[in-house]
Amino acid sequence: MAIKVNGTTVIDDSRNLQNVQGIKTINSTSILGSGDISAGATSTAGAVGAYALCRNDSGVTRTVGGSESASNLYYLSFAYNGFYIDTSNRPSGTWRVMSYTTPSNQGTVLLRIS
Repeated sequence: MAIKVNGTTVIDDSRNLQNVQGIKTINSTSILGSGDISAGATSTAGAVGAYALCRNDSGVTRTVGGSESASNLYYLSFAYNGFYIDTSNRPSGTWRVMSYTTPSNQGTVLLRIS
């Protein structure tokens, strides 16, 4: 059974949209057509959309929502006596600060934005 609005079919008998204006996209992917739309964080480490626990080595206080260049970051790991700083493996790109950090408390959660 088709669905009509003001006499115009907007969803046909095969459940396809028709005559609809202003449809948005998700991450530049049209919501029209076939297939699945993926949105949300990636599971690929270091990719845009990925989260990471890092040390902010800039020496500057960062607030939630700010951005940080990867040149100021080192990956962190948990260790039995605190954190382990992986100085041989740095992220790349630009990251969104997801937790408050100060020069004396430099561990922070970040989201890669570019």
